[in-house]
Amino acid sequence: MKQLSKTIKQTLRYSLAALILMSSTISCKKELESKVYTELTPENFFKSEADFNAALITLYSTMTSNWGNPDPGASTWYSSFYSPDISSYWLKSMISTDEMGTDGQPDLVNFTFGPSTWQGGNDPIYSKVRYVARATDIIDKIGTATGVSDDVKTKYLAEAKCMRAWIMYNIYDFFGAVNVKLDPAVLGDNAITPRMSDADYVNQMIVDLTEALPGLPDKYNADAQNWGRISKGVARMLLLKVYMHTHQWSLAEVTGKEILGMGYTLEQKYADVFIKKQNNELIYAIPSNEALPNIYPTEVLPTDFASSGSYRFSTGWYAYWMPWSFYDKYESGDLRKSTIFDSYTNTQGKVINRSNGLRAAIPMKYTGIQGSGPGYTTDVVVFRLAEVLLSVAEAINEQRGPAEAYQYVNQVRKRAGINDFSGMNTETFRNAILDERARELYAEGTRRQDLIRHNLFISNAIARGKTNAKPYMVLFPIPSNVMIEGAGTITQNSGY
Repeated sequence: MKQLSKTIKQTLRYSLAALILMSSTISCKKELESKVYTELTPENFFKSEADFNAALITLYSTMTSNWGNPDPGASTWYSSFYSPDISSYWLKSMISTDEMGTDGQPDLVNFTFGPSTWQGGNDPIYSKVRYVARATDIIDKIGTATGVSDDVKTKYLAEAKCMRAWIMYNIYDFFGAVNVKLDPAVLGDNAITPRMSDADYVNQMIVDLTEALPGLPDKYNADAQNWGRISKGVARMLLLKVYMHTHQWSLAEVTGKEILGMGYTLEQKYADVFIKKQNNELIYAIPSNEALPNIYPTEVLPTDFASSGSYRFSTGWYAYWMPWSFYDKYESGDLRKSTIFDSYTNTQGKVINRSNGLRAAIPMKYTGIQGSGPGYTTDVVVFRLAEVLLSVAEAINEQRGPAEAYQYVNQVRKRAGINDFSGMNTETFRNAILDERARELYAEGTRRQDLIRHNLFISNAIARGKTNAKPYMVLFPIPSNVMIEGAGTITQNSGY
């Protein structure tokens, strides 16, 4: 099978060409338009596996490890979902919580955002509704293609459906159900349609992921050529996140246990998870290389950083940091703290720590990086087994209390070198598992989801002085440009 791309650099280069040429290129005239302008047709494209691969690259291009990519179909630039850009899905999921501080995005940090804060054409998360339409077109074209074996079609259809569900989930997490295009028959129709119902939107994600599962290989951890492609593990992980998000605890438990039965294993050392490429704890990580590197470490290092302990790196940009109040959630002796710097030696040879001016801890995470930066070739971790273990524990507790759940969370705590959980009731375990997820999954983009799921996102914000936070802000507003274009058809999220 031809690999998606040999490097992420190739992915972007080919995706730009595909975005210009393929039939899913979308008009840039209006934010909500999804008219298909086509030069390529089923008669001259989607005729080979290479064509399928080129089409899929347009979807994978939403997940790079560097900054993002331009979209010729919309004449704009989007940060990737999991890029270190402050406007990305990944970073907004952290800096809107107690997990990560920043001097950027004050409206987000202070909960003073509204429909006009992020204009539609510049909102990289909402604007990816275009990629849902592209996925719909790709699914249709592959499904009706001729001259390609059924096995190849099945595999690429599964990838496209999983990617469509993934993009839909990230949008849903921020905005709720929106008016995505799921019917290939209306892709050329510029009429603006209402937002989907919440139930229909969630069901579509579940259908896509469920239908994708049989056509996907289990995982690619031992396959360097295809590392970074969608696998059965990824599809199940997304199903697990949908079920957790919607409080479908029994289905979350079943799906999580299916992942636990797939042969993934915890790394012996926490720090190794973020150092060792393709290790067996990873369910999905975004491949990084010299052309499209991982910039996150440079974002969190202070501008005068020289070293911390045995670690020697170049100076950084100090765009993000971990507040001491969050750092203090860790117990004494927690081995995970080895990936968080609480002091450093600056370029003048002075040790800077909490007592003499270090404003917050340094959430390094990727301690195994080498070189002078600003980019590094360490893959960006997105999904891994530890999150599954903690999710299964939470789902069990919500149904039957903590007795059966300890065995899952305590695997994570044992690796961290701290005592097992025991002797809790449902409520105390619920609070404990939320804090455990915070400690284990910091800088992985889960904190906002977790706080919202526990109905603590707003109260947590108010407790740290964000008095503008209101209950409706668990969803972001539909951008004002979208509301203007869809006047009379598109409804705004409640409260805005």
